[in-house]
This record gives sequence, structure tokens and C-alpha cells, in this order.
Amino acid sequence: MTLSAHMKWILCLTMLALWPVAAQPATPTAPAATVKKAPHSLRFLCVEAAEKATQLVVAEKTEQGWLARWRLTVSSSYITDAMGFGTRKLALAIDPAPPQAAGGFNGPATPIKEEFLVQPIIEFELPDSDTATAILVTNSAPKASPYRIILIDAQKQRFGDGKILVQNFTTHTVAGLFGGKSAKLAPGQSTIIEPGIDQAAEMAQITLAKQLGDQWEPFCDTRWPGKTEYRRYLLLIPRADGSIHPFVMPEYPPYR
Repeated sequence: MTLSAHMKWILCLTMLALWPVAAQPATPTAPAATVKKAPHSLRFLCVEAAEKATQLVVAEKTEQGWLARWRLTVSSSYITDAMGFGTRKLALAIDPAPPQAAGGFNGPATPIKEEFLVQPIIEFELPDSDTATAILVTNSAPKASPYRIILIDAQKQRFGDGKILVQNFTTHTVAGLFGGKSAKLAPGQSTIIEPGIDQAAEMAQITLAKQLGDQWEPFCDTRWPGKTEYRRYLLLIPRADGSIHPFVMPEYPPYR
């Protein structure tokens, strides 16, 4: 029996469909664009917000003057997102055209696309490292900036997970035990310590005292987790009645 021309055509198509096809070389794709990080990274940690100075602008020093780069809103006990800068000479200014408030939330710091010049309320210079935290403390001096700024070198290699940065803003010498590890800070001094574990459930006993002549007066006795996947700021703030407020703020990675 001979195959008809129609059947031969169907058989030919079937064999072609089953014939292995050579793999085609993949079309090369362009490498993903690398986002270049700014040389300097900065966060603001606001201990207490100054009245009428919560909507701010961070500016960089340029040949034209202080050029606005970032817009942010701060409040008491608040830490901002990280902001990138190309230079170390920065300034803080009141936002001349603040955006409408987003309810009860500060919202993230935002880069300014249409840059403009501002008049600083305070100028400062970042440390040599690539990551810093600027602590904002209200300034009660007359005719002065509403804030004082204390700059902290916050690079991860120095101040990483599990560590505590202690800053003494008081006029007293302060000593403390952090899970069995000791630290002593003169007025205005800061230190970074990684607490030990001296309590059950991997907790650390934290005890702080201020020096009064030859005596020591405790003002803080608590327990914290000894090992954490975040870092902590412990700011010792003087109160009007002479007592000391241990202000604590955690910060979670990424730190830059």
C-alpha cells in the first residue's frame, strides 16, 4: 500500500515537530545598574523637639551658599532615616516651605529635587567616618540656635549590633555596670560598650550612679537583653530638679 500525498505531508510535519531543536544562545542582558552610595551617611536622633523647629532642612556648603538637600520632620524621642551627603560641611535650617503634615506621623526624610538656598540655624561638620548620628538637644540659651548638635561616629565596625553608646550630658561623673562590665564617664564624655550577660534568660543587669563628692547615688537599676541584633543609644539627660533621665533609643539595621 502506498501513502497518499496528503498522508506523506502529515507524516513529514510530525517528524519535524519531534526533531530536537538546538538550544539558542541566551540573549545577553545588560548588568543591573549599581546604586552609588553617597560618601557620608547621617541620621538625626532628636531627644526633645524645640518649639517651632520641628520641620527642618539639611543643607550642604557650596560655592553658592547653603544648598538644601534633605527635608525632614522631627519630634521628641525620634530617630530619622539615614540621609546621604557628598560633603562633610552641613547645616540645619528651618524649612521655609514645609509640606503638609501627614497626620500624626513625621514621615521619612525626603531628598529635595528643586534645591534652594537656606539660612542655617546651626552649622556642623561630620566626622571622618562614612556614618554618623547627630543628636539634637534643645538649647535654652537666649538668642541661640534652638538646638545643640552632638555628633557621634556611628560606623558599624565601631558601633554595631549588640552595642550600647552611652553619652553623658550631665555635669556629674557617672559610673555604670552593664552585665558585669564597668564604664565611667566624665561630664560630656561618651563611650561604646558591649554588655555582658549576668542574669537568667541572657539578660544584663544595668546599674548607673552619679558621683556626689565621695559618694555615689544610683539613679538607674534595670535589666536589658544582653545580646541583640540592633544597637542602642543611652543618653544621660539632666532634669531641672537635678535628677538624671536615662534616655534609651534602639536603632535597627541597616545603619547606613
